[in-house]
Amino acid sequence: MNFNKLVSHIIHPIVIPIIGTIIYFIILPKHTPEKMELLVISSIFIGTYVIPLLFLLTLKSSNVISNLQLENIQERKFPVMFFISITFLISTLLRKIPSIIELSLFFYGMTLSLIIVYLLLYAKFKASFHMVGISGLIGFFICFSFQFQINLLLLIAVLLILAGIIATSRLKLKAHNPREIFWGSFIGITSVFAVFIIYNM
Repeated sequence: MNFNKLVSHIIHPIVIPIIGTIIYFIILPKHTPEKMELLVISSIFIGTYVIPLLFLLTLKSSNVISNLQLENIQERKFPVMFFISITFLISTLLRKIPSIIELSLFFYGMTLSLIIVYLLLYAKFKASFHMVGISGLIGFFICFSFQFQINLLLLIAVLLILAGIIATSRLKLKAHNPREIFWGSFIGITSVFAVFIIYNM
């Protein structure tokens, strides 16, 4: 497996929510009970990684999709609807825990971005899931830094470099063209910004 394929598999969009959640709890300046943190992390891991992975593998074994990268526009529609349902459910459940409201906003942002991606599929446009995910993560920590007045420049810089590596890998694999990469990035970051702005209005 070459480097570009390795990047695409390791930093698959379904790992972004759990990565974001773990980093969130590491840098969160307010105290949250350790048991609650572990419960939230494990629930998000099951809900956004284990269940979607099993779902995709089932679709692949049933020949509904050709691979886990969902390269075909038609193949994307059903899985995206499934992902929208999961992220919205998680957002709603997390919102019931006031001490981690920012995390629920991150998931609402992901839900919004997935809805936009889904609608674009009917316009025969395939925005990059990889870029939606990593850009949403960048947007989340930018909003987080403003919310808590914390300097997260180093973290954001690392994520930006990672986004550049992912974008380059997707282009070299010919999985996407520059337009699809750009719009994936734009949708991911602006969806999270929009949710945080609306919440703080």
